[in-house]
Amino acid sequence: MPPRIVVLLLVLAPAHRAIAADPVELLVTPSAVTLTGPRDVRQLVVTGKYADGSVRDLTGTVEVSGAGDVVHVGDGAFLRGRKNGSGTVTVKAGGKSAAVAVTVAKFDDPAPVSFRRDVVAALNVGGCNMGACHGTPSGKNGFRLSLRGFDPALDYVQLTRDQFGRRTSTDPNLALLALKGFGRVPHEGGARLSASSFPGEVLSAWLAEGMRNDADTLPPVKAIEVLPGSRVLVSPANRQQLAVVATFADGTARDVTRLSCFSSSDPAVADVTLSGTVEFKRAGEVAILVRYLETLQPVRLTYLEPREGFVWSDPPEVNYVDTHVFAKLKRMTILPSGVCTDGEFVRRAYLDACGRLPTADETRAFLADSDPKKRDRLVEKLVTRPEFADFWALKWADVLRSTRKTIHAKGSYAFQHWLRDRLASGAGMDAVVRELLTASGNTYTNPPANYFRIAKDPQSLAEGTAQVFLGVRMSCAKCHNHPFEKWTQDDYYGFAAWFARVRTRPVPVLGAKADPKVPSADVVVLARDGEVTHPRSGKVMKPRYPGLTDADVPAGSDRRTALADWVTEPGNPFFAKNVANRVWFHLLGKGIVDPVDDFRDSNPSCNDELLDALAADFAKSGYDLKKLVATVMKSRTYQLSAAPNETNADDAKYFSHAQTKLLSAEQLLDALCDVTGVPEKFAGVPAGTRAVQLPDGEVNHPFMRTFGQPARELSCECERESDGNLAQALQLINGPTVNEKVRNPNNRLAGLLAGKQSDREILDELYLSAVSRVPDADEAKPALAHVARAKDRRKAWEDVLWAILNTREFLFRH
Repeated sequence: MPPRIVVLLLVLAPAHRAIAADPVELLVTPSAVTLTGPRDVRQLVVTGKYADGSVRDLTGTVEVSGAGDVVHVGDGAFLRGRKNGSGTVTVKAGGKSAAVAVTVAKFDDPAPVSFRRDVVAALNVGGCNMGACHGTPSGKNGFRLSLRGFDPALDYVQLTRDQFGRRTSTDPNLALLALKGFGRVPHEGGARLSASSFPGEVLSAWLAEGMRNDADTLPPVKAIEVLPGSRVLVSPANRQQLAVVATFADGTARDVTRLSCFSSSDPAVADVTLSGTVEFKRAGEVAILVRYLETLQPVRLTYLEPREGFVWSDPPEVNYVDTHVFAKLKRMTILPSGVCTDGEFVRRAYLDACGRLPTADETRAFLADSDPKKRDRLVEKLVTRPEFADFWALKWADVLRSTRKTIHAKGSYAFQHWLRDRLASGAGMDAVVRELLTASGNTYTNPPANYFRIAKDPQSLAEGTAQVFLGVRMSCAKCHNHPFEKWTQDDYYGFAAWFARVRTRPVPVLGAKADPKVPSADVVVLARDGEVTHPRSGKVMKPRYPGLTDADVPAGSDRRTALADWVTEPGNPFFAKNVANRVWFHLLGKGIVDPVDDFRDSNPSCNDELLDALAADFAKSGYDLKKLVATVMKSRTYQLSAAPNETNADDAKYFSHAQTKLLSAEQLLDALCDVTGVPEKFAGVPAGTRAVQLPDGEVNHPFMRTFGQPARELSCECERESDGNLAQALQLINGPTVNEKVRNPNNRLAGLLAGKQSDREILDELYLSAVSRVPDADEAKPALAHVARAKDRRKAWEDVLWAILNTREFLFRH
């Protein structure tokens, strides 16, 4: 007899009916379902296709009817077998329907719960083995699990043998694992799972079946697939159901949606439930990271809320930068701001390219120039100036951690000069990186060799190299597989193996007059042997390209040469993108990938096409840093005003307007010196040395420390503080650095007053020097009035200069 037909009716709320609307077609994934055994399940994903080409997820809004005595349809169109047989499940929404053939087989065959595939996964879903709970190395309250289930053998012993097995029992009502996990008795972590949830049922069934372990031959997970994959949703369809299918090494596959962990890259934009339903709170993009056991897979979702009456302004595109930025803004229905003024541009360009303010004369000349190409000409001029190399050498020296604390004063000077000279000469960044990664010899006479003095052990070198040159943070994989990324301990220790044979030896202090207290150089050499072993398995690790494969390096050759070849080859998936992203970060104030040195699938870029284009152009140019900087600065995107419009006021992600940012410590100190005309004196360096030219931060200048000069202890852009604080305000208001320069008898004011210039001319000169424009009437009137009524003209002008130096316009790049 045919199976009895029953109907499961989901009562549709008005909002759900609005979401369903009038689709032209319903698509169900999968289109046919076979459930094998009593534990097989399947998550359906129902998609509505519409006349305008858009799609909507309708999984949570549909009416489902079908073979009720063969399958059970739970909330969210979740199918579970009831008995052997076949039938048809019908899905209806918006006046359309779709049929799904369903077959249940081997329902009566024994199918014990798998500890490794099911129980560990259920503990993951409950968060029981998180780092903040029982997954911490010392456990919690005497109970320890491996972090995120990475060591199931340990977990099985802990659950069934530790504390005399009291945490488990064949009666789920007596096992502490269930009593505490389901919140039936007091538990510091609270209820982690509902007993009626699918993971909760798995735990109870495993206990009732006698807590079986799996055979060592159990095929591991090979891959997981997340359905329906990347998708763009349009309001009002702000939800998307995901389904997860795991494939194992023996070729079998099963639905593991309810045993997978889901996390959103930006919870402020979208959240995701334990069952894999993504709900957007506002327009935006997220990566949903899906993890089943140790296998991770991201999926990108975009939700758009088109503005009513939105009309694209069709701004001109200068180069491919604008093409990709404006395409994303148009898609997000965000209008870019207008272009900044010439005064704003000249100040911005000098600060971003060379780290200093334009002089008053340079500003006047630029403002008076009527050539429509003058901005391009200025950019080309700036990237060839000596100050460009000074400023960008400072940026790289920060993350390379060049400091006399590790390589001594002579080493930091030599390293800074080498790096600056390589950038000034136009050497490609691939050549610079190659010299660093393969350097040997005396660290004083061959400055790039200091790279191996800053970090001496293979693990530190691996972490620093990955973060600085690849934009990848691998430190989490030192102790365990990365919880939010594909990096494994094998990747970590395999990458460290590239540096296993690098040694540093101090240069002996010789001669009767040699002072043994004076720091000497090191010599970087290669040993004939040396390996890195995996701490868990004891396996000797071969050099490994992270996330890819092991490398076969010929015996007797320098492993670092092969590493440098891989890092700098045009096909490298990380290097060009990493450098392009860093340059974008320094010029636009925020990375396309943010944080700038945290490339991972669960931290997606905000504009893949833009980043790909920048990286490809950078590689094609021979990794020319100057050309990359110039390309970005010539774009209309870079030259947008910081003033927002009504559509982009809340945008801090898609570069629709310029981001204002506090000048860096070195920029600000140099700017104070330039505007006041009083150079800063630094101990141990030649007179006239600017702050951006210092070899490291160990001059211990209180002003620069207050404004976030990094200690260079981390390979991270984040070490440089950029947020304002009270200490900075005090430095500006009454600190010695500002006040001594304002009051210096030989400063700029002295020269202007001695030159018999009018008060308006003096005020114009100060404004042009500080903010690259002349004051408007509302600014000029009170300043000139203050000077006019003062008994001491010099002191009155000191007040005006102090006030200008404390304006937001001076302190910020805008």
